[in-house]
Amino acid sequence: MRSTLRSSLPDMSRPAKIYDLAVLQTTNKKLPDDADRQHLERHLAREEFEKLFGMSPIEFYKLPEWKRINLKRKHKLF
Repeated sequence: MRSTLRSSLPDMSRPAKIYDLAVLQTTNKKLPDDADRQHLERHLAREEFEKLFGMSPIEFYKLPEWKRINLKRKHKLF
């Protein structure tokens, strides 16, 4: 169970490069090479993240995985 939880969370030990939402949305066929495809939300500026999800990244990652997935799908970040 513990390994599943770890794999569902991004590696926060390194800062992620920031991209605009339009670049990260999965309707964009060509994502940046250095984008973490499992955690595209990590590449959003904090202000854009909070505006999009209505919460801070800390609050977001406290949600159950299924809720995070649904929110990411809603905004095409999956």
